[in-house]
Amino acid sequence: MSRKLAGILVADAVGYSSRMEENEAEALAALSNSRAIFDDVLAEHRGLVIATAADSVIAEFPSALDAVRAALDAQAQLERDETDSFRFRIGVHFGDVVQQDGTLLGDGVNIAARLEPLAPKGGILISGVVADQIAGKVDTTFAPVGKHKVKNIARPIDLYCWPETAAKSYRRRRLKRLWPIAASALIVFVAVSAWFDLHKGGDPGMPTGPKIAVLPFEEVGADMDEAFFADGLSRDINAYLTKFSNLFVFSPSSTREYSEADCVTIRRELNADFILSGTVRRADDSLRVTTSFTDARDCVQLNAPGPFTQDLSAQSVIDVQIEIARKVVSEIGSADAPIFDAKLARGIEEKAPENLNAYECVLLSYWFYENFEPDRHRRARDCLMGAVKSDPDYSLAWSRLAFSHIEAKKYSIDMKDSWAEDSLRAAQRAIDLDPANPDAYYALAIRSQMVGESPDVFTNHARKAIQLNPYDSFVLADLGTWMAYAGQWNTGKEWVTRAKALNPKHQSWWDFIWQLHAFLQDDFVASIAYAQTVNLPGNYMVQAALTAAYAMNGDQEMAKRTLERVLELKPDYADDPRQPFRARGMEKVLVDKLMEGLAMAGLDISK
Repeated sequence: MSRKLAGILVADAVGYSSRMEENEAEALAALSNSRAIFDDVLAEHRGLVIATAADSVIAEFPSALDAVRAALDAQAQLERDETDSFRFRIGVHFGDVVQQDGTLLGDGVNIAARLEPLAPKGGILISGVVADQIAGKVDTTFAPVGKHKVKNIARPIDLYCWPETAAKSYRRRRLKRLWPIAASALIVFVAVSAWFDLHKGGDPGMPTGPKIAVLPFEEVGADMDEAFFADGLSRDINAYLTKFSNLFVFSPSSTREYSEADCVTIRRELNADFILSGTVRRADDSLRVTTSFTDARDCVQLNAPGPFTQDLSAQSVIDVQIEIARKVVSEIGSADAPIFDAKLARGIEEKAPENLNAYECVLLSYWFYENFEPDRHRRARDCLMGAVKSDPDYSLAWSRLAFSHIEAKKYSIDMKDSWAEDSLRAAQRAIDLDPANPDAYYALAIRSQMVGESPDVFTNHARKAIQLNPYDSFVLADLGTWMAYAGQWNTGKEWVTRAKALNPKHQSWWDFIWQLHAFLQDDFVASIAYAQTVNLPGNYMVQAALTAAYAMNGDQEMAKRTLERVLELKPDYADDPRQPFRARGMEKVLVDKLMEGLAMAGLDISK
């Protein structure tokens, strides 16, 4: 007997029994034709048929994404088939399965089997675990239909359906059951909602314009350790496009892997409408920037901004960035895009640094996040210390310095005992210089969690940062993660989900809060499944949480094996196993439960 995680697809032909009564021969022929189509699709998507019974099929896949893609492809091909064939209901789940004597058993199979009869005719019903794993990776939408009880499964399950138009029928079913309770509650809800909408800052929603991928600019003649300048220059262009237009601008980290990809690949995988790329050359005291601007829908080259050749100075860099953004928006943005407002452009210039060195220090601080190497942190920290002395009115340098102190604590890199005071002083100085600096509020939010301030302090700073900068996927994901750490799981998931939409190629750690929340809710199978999605075998915190889930789920062998991995990654972890979770401001109930699981796995947590 062996255990594993797998994507499970269960399908059943709609109306098979009634057709068998009407005309058995025709029904069998139609089923045979349908199964031939279905089986070919399953094989194309790495599916393995593990059971069949009359008109039903159960198939195993290595991932949830493979299972969903197979389901969508099968439904599409059956829809297009001009011969007599059946439509199918399909249920998909990803979870723990047990292989015994050639048969798959366990929750993964049971839940998928319970979802299939609830699926719409010719449609697909998936669990919340699957929905999280495919977010941003399929071209169609699965609409949420809420939590539902399914037969012989104790806990309610989050469900999502395709086509999304079918979601209304699920909601109507629930309303019929809940109407007596809901009628009175609705009055209170409407009143509270109206008050909340009146007092909170408006949610800007998602950008509504064409989708543009800004690829990291290439710095000609620079080695890897110096390429931060071009990378930062393109990041700022990305930010200006986001702030001053209605364009849907993909996050820089989501486009990084496409720096050498062709137009067709970028269009297919990101669903981008336009592509902006460029090169940067710094030589002596001159700066030269060239760009390429492509309509990804037909891969035709558009009139690209530039080329620009200017003296190498902070002002010229800002001028080039604004002009590139202005040119792009004038071609593909809405006619009233605010980048055309001279006042806004002047505001950017007024906040710019006085000298190029200070600007480079800021770019260096972002460069650290590419690999989290301590030497990069030290280089950026020392540079920023000099920047705030040479250019003391540059707000962004102060907020990045605040983060430098915070990161020293988070990653144990030359940490000073005064890190909390130093970070607070730098962030407040940044806000004094520029009250609209979102980076400063971002720093204050993270710091407040780390020093154990009131949750309200964190929430206020985090919401202010997002209000000022709503489309930075990394900030959305990071603050959403910390929001969940603080116990505001729904808000945290909402922010991270928005970040995933902005960054389809997001980092896997963005799913960590789903792993933790499932664990907190006693859904240990789902927590284990999310850990595979996070897929960070070198992160001791992820592995520690996975250890606890294995132990609480009764899999002592895997719990011990994973605990050994934790202690390999961090030999001193047993000295204070609560510390990394507490340092991130996690709820006591979650930390205590994690410790319970780790103790069951054999870790001494009495210290």
